[in-house]
Amino acid sequence: MTDPAVGAGPSSTSWRFVNVMLVILALLLVAASAFFFIDSANASPADEKEAALSREYRAVTKAAEAETVAFLTVDYTDMDPLIEKVLAGATGPFKSQYDGAKTNLKASAQTAQAVSSGKVLSTGIADIDDSNAVVFVAADSQVKNKSTKGKSEPRYYRLKLTMTRKGGQWLMSDLQFVS
Repeated sequence: MTDPAVGAGPSSTSWRFVNVMLVILALLLVAASAFFFIDSANASPADEKEAALSREYRAVTKAAEAETVAFLTVDYTDMDPLIEKVLAGATGPFKSQYDGAKTNLKASAQTAQAVSSGKVLSTGIADIDDSNAVVFVAADSQVKNKSTKGKSEPRYYRLKLTMTRKGGQWLMSDLQFVS
């Protein structure tokens, strides 16, 4: 009588073939994974363009926020450096207007004994190209002056800034109050 287990299944040769094929498949998967992980580490031109655009957005946002804070900061006891800080971040029509009004601005701040400190709450870029950007800024400030009887009161501002690139730096060329 013959043993029923003998010859009742695939031969050892077919199992060896399956094992060899599984090892080859595993090696191919490891090689493909390594290729795709290495390849994904190399940035494509589209990725580089997106990274550059992100850097521009950050630069514009940072410049707009700094200029907004400078614009909203007032201290009647020492206006000259505050005015110069605004002018340093300005260009074009805004710089001309602000520079022309600085004497009156300083006198008004001293007469009112005005002190104000601004804080940017939110910034959004509406439009941007290589040389200009339109930025909306929501900012608040705390204001003290003669009319507040020395008590700090909040003020709320919504601004539309036009930022212009000059020499690799973003500068404010226009400011409009938005209601």
